[in-house]
This record gives sequence, C-alpha cells and structure tokens, in this order.
Amino acid sequence: MSCGGCCPDRPIATDEVCQNWEFRCDSTDRTIWEADGDVIKPFGTVTVLVENSCDGVEVYVNDTLIATLTEGQSFSKTFNSLKKVSITCLKPDGSTGSICCGKLCMTVHYLNP
Repeated sequence: MSCGGCCPDRPIATDEVCQNWEFRCDSTDRTIWEADGDVIKPFGTVTVLVENSCDGVEVYVNDTLIATLTEGQSFSKTFNSLKKVSITCLKPDGSTGSICCGKLCMTVHYLNP
C-alpha cells in the first residue's frame, strides 16, 4: 500500500543540540551553530537562553535578527530552514572586560542522506 506521495523517500533524522556559550561584550557577531549546507538542509527549533548580559544579546538566525534579549530572558522559535545561529553580545558605553553567557538548545531535523 502506498501512502500516496505524502511521505518522504528518506526518513527524517533528528538531532538534539545543547551547548553553553560565553563571549566578551564587544559587539562582535559570533556564530554558535552552522549547518553544512552542501550536505544537509536542516529545519527545527532554536532556543536561546541568556544567563548574563551586558547591554543585551542580539540573536540571529540565517543572518536575520530575530530577538534582542537581556539577562534572564529566553527566545524559542521553529524555522523551516536553518543555516546558521549567531549572537552578538552588545557592549555598553565605557565598559571593558564584561562577559555575557547563556545556552543554545536546538532540535534539528533533516532528511537522512
């Protein structure tokens, strides 16, 4: 019996990613996860939690700003295409040596090659 074309030819694989990040608050964009776009075309849910921030943390998915968070805040959203997740720890005026930190958790789905 056929499912009428509703099922993919290859099964969908799922990975769970959870990692801590810690950077200086210097307004530098830092990639914290990136897919190998030549191999897989992932989609899934991205969750970013900010444990400590200086002047806010900008969260980018696929080079698009999706949220600006402060200490204790989190953001979660499901994307139909995932290429890259990056953050920018914003530098407060006159501040030096400050650190921002948090956690990235993702549920990533992709067609099994």
